Amino acid sequence: MPYHHQSRPVSNEQRVYDHLLACVRSESPQDVLHRFQSLFLGTSGYQEPEIRQAINAIVKSTTKQDEFCLFLNRCCYILVNRWQTQFDCRYAISQLITLLGQASGMPASLGRTQTKTRLRLLVKHFAKSQHFQRLRRFADFMNPGGAASGQQPLVTLLQRYPYLYKHCLVSQGDTQEHQQVIHQAQAQAQQKFEVDLSLYMTDLLKRQTRDPQPLIQTVGQPHSAGKIIQPVHNPTLLSDSDLRGSLKHFVGKVDSRNTHQDLAKHFLMQQHAATSTYKHFKNDFYEYLASSIDTKFGQCRFNNQLYQCLQHMFPESNNRTMNDFLMVRTCQQVLNFLVIESRQKPKHWIFMDLINNVGSTSTVSLVLKVVLICKKIKPYLEKRFALLFNHYESQKQASVQWLVHCFEKLNLAWCGLFGKFDYSYVSVL
Repeated sequence: MPYHHQSRPVSNEQRVYDHLLACVRSESPQDVLHRFQSLFLGTSGYQEPEIRQAINAIVKSTTKQDEFCLFLNRCCYILVNRWQTQFDCRYAISQLITLLGQASGMPASLGRTQTKTRLRLLVKHFAKSQHFQRLRRFADFMNPGGAASGQQPLVTLLQRYPYLYKHCLVSQGDTQEHQQVIHQAQAQAQQKFEVDLSLYMTDLLKRQTRDPQPLIQTVGQPHSAGKIIQPVHNPTLLSDSDLRGSLKHFVGKVDSRNTHQDLAKHFLMQQHAATSTYKHFKNDFYEYLASSIDTKFGQCRFNNQLYQCLQHMFPESNNRTMNDFLMVRTCQQVLNFLVIESRQKPKHWIFMDLINNVGSTSTVSLVLKVVLICKKIKPYLEKRFALLFNHYESQKQASVQWLVHCFEKLNLAWCGLFGKFDYSYVSVL
């Protein structure tokens, strides 16, 4: 007897996804936006009654608002992912955000049916969710406002910081396609910044030595044939002197003998040379970090705060032999202490206290020291900075220059310590 394959029934959610995908592939952005408004805001009757019925069924079966948020978020990205690949359609992304933003101010019920009223409430909830905030960032990301301006909100600078892309623009449940878009954008932006920085530093060295030969080289490759390089602009939002000083601090010698990488290697060698307990590790870790803090500031309050923070970490493990798991968890907790803990607990007065007293370069160097002994937590530090970015994203750039400088300097540090160009020559600048 032959086997007849029976396909699984299509869910209401999938029916809506397929419908929106077909529409965005064949219709103009304005027509699709009109459909979206009619379908989710109930401004008029929808052309395809079976899709309206599917939406009604989804609304009636939704027991948790967050479930509908995930559904609507995916509907939005079906449109956004299509439009972002076509330059002349990117404007529609911002219009979609405006449309959803207006929903939060609309009355929930004006003689509507119970289902339409609940749909309006669910859309209003989405417009106040983290999903919508991330979607709005993506719209600003795809349609940047031009040159940096003190009167523009911080969010308009997001394109400058590739290490924030994943944490600010990707959320749980996003399609593989969207994640790939962000991954490619991050790789391209990182490569561009590294090249621009290397050209700028080469030009700076050339002008200082009056040598037309570009002296920067890619690690592991011989010097390329000399050629004239046109003067290039500073690729950061830092002053020329701040850029040079910060990069020199990140990759050069910090105590007349050792670089930050040297100090990290020495610390790890010391730990490996002896089978230390977790308690001994915390004591050594304290000394490693405190040694780079300005003595006056450290003795005032910071050193004691750092010491107490470490001593209270996982006391039940004090007598255990140090291991990778404890290393990772301890470094994460230290970054929570130094930068910011979480979106739910966004206090960061230690971070601001450091910046106000020792400056942004030394503050960034301190968190880099943590990453250099445990490179697995590099993404974790990036997420701490993303939390700060999200916290201040609506503030004018001029009011958070201290934070802009930190973002710029972490960009420099990532290039200097983990990028493909060698900046060991900066000590002569």
